Amino acid sequence: MELLSPAKLNLGLWLLKKRKDGYHEIFTIFQAISLFDRIWIKEGPLRVETSNGIPQEENLVYKALRLMEHFLGKELEVQVFIEKNIPVGSGLGGGSSNVATVLKAVNEMLGNPLSFEQLLEIASKVSSDAPFFLYGGSAVGKGRGDEIYPIELPPFKFVVIYPQVQVSTKMVYSLVGPRELTPDLDDDKIIDCLRRGEFEILSNELGKLCAEVVPQVGEVLRFLESLGHKALVSGSGSAVFFVGELEDRLKKACQLRGWRVYQVESLGCSSTGRAPDFGSGGSWFESRHPSFSTKK
Repeated sequence: MELLSPAKLNLGLWLLKKRKDGYHEIFTIFQAISLFDRIWIKEGPLRVETSNGIPQEENLVYKALRLMEHFLGKELEVQVFIEKNIPVGSGLGGGSSNVATVLKAVNEMLGNPLSFEQLLEIASKVSSDAPFFLYGGSAVGKGRGDEIYPIELPPFKFVVIYPQVQVSTKMVYSLVGPRELTPDLDDDKIIDCLRRGEFEILSNELGKLCAEVVPQVGEVLRFLESLGHKALVSGSGSAVFFVGELEDRLKKACQLRGWRVYQVESLGCSSTGRAPDFGSGGSWFESRHPSFSTKK
């Protein structure tokens, strides 16, 4: 089984207050985009491997599958290989997306023994962003970002720049102080402005902190702003994006600076209000990775 696992952008992120459990209460707008990791799943003793060598015990997918075993009361016989195209430590949610994609696929392989709510519970235990990817499309995130409310937004095109630096979400959140908090937020106004294509209202205080302490992120942000773009950091960084299309001069400027640049589009959710399947055949992978054949 071959699957596509999409990235996301945070179309704005507001920090509301510090919670008693140490996390921050947030309001964010998630948007799934057309940048994908590729995932292959086959039967066999539980194993999770990635193209960039993430140790199995540290992999969020492996942690989620072990939790799934607990919910099912039995050991899983699945082997997973993930080709990482979504940059790690970029704020684009690659690891969280992998969790949701694999949980959903394995549950379907087993005949759907777990409910959607149980999958949400597993996903939220390993990553605050993973529940969003079980829904996909466009959604508001509240709480730690794990309380998901799907919304309708028009289709957008985005330019996403990754400055070749990984950022620790925990590190950026540790810098949050009172000046980054927005206790009184007009949620509906923000969503209405987005639907009308009015992006000036969008903000990300967490991203601004990232740009202050990670020079490469600050450089991308200032560069895009100098070109007249409304640029935002996605999540806690390091990726920076704007709504629009990639021009040749910007593409060349990114190449000269060693930045990765992507032209992507927003992805909608399925008619069920949940993430659609992005499945396809396995022959391409088998030809490149014969040691992990998808054939039984």
